Amino acid sequence: MFFFSGNGVLKYFGLLLFVYILVYIVFLIRRVLFSKPKITLEADHVISMKHRRYDASQIECIYINYRRIGFKMYGKRIVPMDLCFYFKRDQETAGVEAVHEWAARNDKEIKYKFFQTLA
Repeated sequence: MFFFSGNGVLKYFGLLLFVYILVYIVFLIRRVLFSKPKITLEADHVISMKHRRYDASQIECIYINYRRIGFKMYGKRIVPMDLCFYFKRDQETAGVEAVHEWAARNDKEIKYKFFQTLA
């Protein structure tokens, strides 16, 4: 009957809740730190990190701010988080070149300036 007494139930429930929250926090930190943003540039569209397809006609311009790259949509003031990414240092030159080729192929302007994202 110790488990069902007032302190027993609360103690085990509190411990279980604490372990659950701790595991969830570790999972979130691992996901943020170890997952790399991925975006796919196709001939006439972009596939975002959330697997959404954006046609080139929906994209107004491309912002580049240091290593960060973002695709700005028409009618939006802020770049969506799933269209914002960066390249690894060893892939940066080839990646930026691919972005330039995509922009030229789809007649999109590239602007080198600070931009805001919306999570």
